[in-house]
Amino acid sequence: MLVLENLDQPKSYDAVRGGQLPPPVGGVVLGGLAGVKHRLSTSVSEQHRISALKETLNYGDAGLKIVIKICQTETGPVQRAACELLRQQLIAIAIEKLQAFVPASLDSETGADKTQKILKNSPSAFSEKTSDRQLSEAQLIFDTILLQMQPNLLLLEALVASVEREQFTRELMNLWDLLLSEIQEPLKELRQAVGSAISAQLRIQWQYNQAESQANQWQQRASIALQKGDENLVRHAWVRKQIELDKVTELKINLDDQTVRVETLNRNLLALESKITEANSKKEILKMQLHFAKVQEQINSTFSQMNTIFFSP
Repeated sequence: MLVLENLDQPKSYDAVRGGQLPPPVGGVVLGGLAGVKHRLSTSVSEQHRISALKETLNYGDAGLKIVIKICQTETGPVQRAACELLRQQLIAIAIEKLQAFVPASLDSETGADKTQKILKNSPSAFSEKTSDRQLSEAQLIFDTILLQMQPNLLLLEALVASVEREQFTRELMNLWDLLLSEIQEPLKELRQAVGSAISAQLRIQWQYNQAESQANQWQQRASIALQKGDENLVRHAWVRKQIELDKVTELKINLDDQTVRVETLNRNLLALESKITEANSKKEILKMQLHFAKVQEQINSTFSQMNTIFFSP
């Protein structure tokens, strides 16, 4: 897998302000990705912006994201240049990835092995409570796997942004299929991590409901004891009720925290699945357009031959 180097420092091809004299204190280096961004955002000349655009891919994934954004949001020559730049980069990546492709079946490390490796190498500063620990582990697994998927997701986003039917070559089609194939197993692990987090949240919810129910029961016992005039039982019931209420308060804080974390995990998973669905949908649309274009070519060719046969002098 080709992962672009994420560099944001001035390079030999960057423009730097200054001559033979040393730069002044607080001087500005007009280079690096920041310099490219500045030229893209401030220049009114399309040619100057296109020139700056060509330098973005020297800065890895961060530069690639800039090109994708311009391809998605702008119009005109700069947008066309951005899309063409993406297509050229994608073709180069396609050739490299497809040449180095190793089927997933040859990978001896299963998803469960990868998950255990993540947990084994992770910090053990989890809460002693089972539910807390389970949700923290789920969060760690989710974040780690999502980070591993980022290169493929970025390339899919670039494909969706830049490729039209006319540029949907065999290499790009194969790259698209390969990227979607490679993320299926990690996506399954992400869903399992979210499912584990939801289970932990439900367990805390059950504990909270139980504690609240116990507090209500001791309240009822205290009321009955008060009616009977049993002061010892009233005091005992009130003490037990307070213990349960303290537990309810603690569990409520924990439950609210876990609910926010689970909602965040679920929202991130849904956003990711939406991107993957969009990529897959556009791929299928492009394939269908190519199919109909070929059918139309065959029809036109057939009519042309018939015209030649029946209407030629």
